[in-house]
Amino acid sequence: MHRVTLNSPAPVIRKAQTAALFLLLSALWLSPARLNAQAFSQLAFSASGTEVPLAPAPSEATRYTAAPGFNVYFLSVGQGDAIYIELPNGQNALIDGGPSASGAGLASFFAGKNVTKIDHVVLTHPHSDHYNGLQYVFSNLSVGNFYDTRLDNTGASTDNKLRDQVSSLGVNTVYPAPGDSLSWGAGGVGAKVFNSCPAQQKSSGENVNDCSIVLKLSYRGASVLFTGDASAAIEARMVAAFGSELKADVLKVGHHGSKYSSSQAFLNVVKPAKAYIEVGKNNYGHPTPAALDRLAAAGAQIFRTDLDGTLEYSPFAALLASAGGVVSLN
Repeated sequence: MHRVTLNSPAPVIRKAQTAALFLLLSALWLSPARLNAQAFSQLAFSASGTEVPLAPAPSEATRYTAAPGFNVYFLSVGQGDAIYIELPNGQNALIDGGPSASGAGLASFFAGKNVTKIDHVVLTHPHSDHYNGLQYVFSNLSVGNFYDTRLDNTGASTDNKLRDQVSSLGVNTVYPAPGDSLSWGAGGVGAKVFNSCPAQQKSSGENVNDCSIVLKLSYRGASVLFTGDASAAIEARMVAAFGSELKADVLKVGHHGSKYSSSQAFLNVVKPAKAYIEVGKNNYGHPTPAALDRLAAAGAQIFRTDLDGTLEYSPFAALLASAGGVVSLN
């Protein structure tokens, strides 16, 4: 007697269903999109040492269109200071105007940028290599605000001529005090004063330098400290009063690189990555080897207008260019 085993239809159907499901899932898994993703993952894995960060597209809440940006121009005006600043909120500023011979250079620079108005003009202190060029500015451009000390330089003949010109134009004049934060528009721009002479006084000689308005501008992690001609004594006073608040990416070197400024204790607090010296042909030996040595020892990359002409610091330029002008700065 032979025993015969018969296969029932139910297992056959189940096997067919399982095979069909497998084929469907395989088709989905090996779709073009999945194959592309799989190939990318394999490529990324095989590229040892290459970091491939996950970067989801930022939402509209974290996207910023930066125009015109945060740009600082250390203008070549000979032996003197003149710094033009474009702020990311659309405003602009000028710190000092250089000597009397700087008028033509300022005219050419502003014409090239189509500048007809300056929102904020700062006179750090009443020495002619800082204020004479401002006479051109107030004669040819519209100015919103003027920031000044109350120091009367009795050794100068034309500082009050400039101030009389400003007064006759009705320009709003501000005398900031150490610790003041200036209102330079919205958009996250910080402007803090660390030194000035807001009280009425008369002076002459080198101590005029010590009334220099020292100002730090900051925007989304980038910062620049402008020191006028402040000496080491003022640097020590600011370190004692403000400490790490003085830290900045960029330092406008004090007093054209004089040996009496850029003290080691001050540089230890500021920790600048870049140092810009506004200087021209002079009889003072500026910039001095002593100041240059201290800046180099602090790790700062040094730039000089007498060697390189007008210099530009634009911390977000490369980032914005690579992002087509739209970038998240959070």
